[in-house]
Amino acid sequence: MRAGLAMIGVVMLWGCQSMLDLETPEQKNQKVEVYTQLGLGYMNQDRLASSLEALEDALRVDPLSSPANYAMALLKIRLGEVNDARYHFDRALLTDPRNVPARNDFGTFLCENEDLKGGIAQFEMAIADPFNMQVYVSQYGLGSCLLAAGDPREARDYFRIALIGQPNNRVILYQSAVASFELREFLSARGFLERLFATGWESPEGLLLAVQTETELGADNLALDYATRLKSSFPSSDESKRLMTLIGEVSNG
Repeated sequence: MRAGLAMIGVVMLWGCQSMLDLETPEQKNQKVEVYTQLGLGYMNQDRLASSLEALEDALRVDPLSSPANYAMALLKIRLGEVNDARYHFDRALLTDPRNVPARNDFGTFLCENEDLKGGIAQFEMAIADPFNMQVYVSQYGLGSCLLAAGDPREARDYFRIALIGQPNNRVILYQSAVASFELREFLSARGFLERLFATGWESPEGLLLAVQTETELGADNLALDYATRLKSSFPSSDESKRLMTLIGEVSNG
């Protein structure tokens, strides 16, 4: 009886595999795309277990799918599985070296995990790709990685290039101000911050940097104005607490 059941199991598995083998490439691609989009949808809803199941199904159909491996890499980051994330980024780019979004996110992932050299290399490859339709994303990423690597001058140059295509991008404007501040180019930092605030967006990080910038420039009234805005708009933020420490240091000095 057991032998008969085992034989039935083997036949059923063989039959399933045969059905997969009979699928056309177009059918397999469609199946992978459906599973991948399903996995991304679950990920956006924070249903990570369901996302994992869907993406495993996608990779079971096509283990070399660049979009599925890219999506799995993003999921592995969410799950805190760093080594697995790197593995899937590698596979996504091995199959499709021109998967620019994957390369950009891989660069960010590497920079955030202290592989600055590797991250810089990924962004440089993305910038060099003639089919990169959002090159400012790669330029910003490279600038951020260079800033983390202790090279604010080159970082600032890449931020400025990125701003040509995205002159009102708030994140790039803020990081440009950070790079200028680190270079002690305080007038330049002020200019970037003024452009940032002109977009109508304020953040505790931006306001604290503005306080520090105006303090360095000796513009005490402007520094006080930014400090007041920081304390009133973001009273519980870490930046507001740092502001009080900064004020104490200035008073003691």
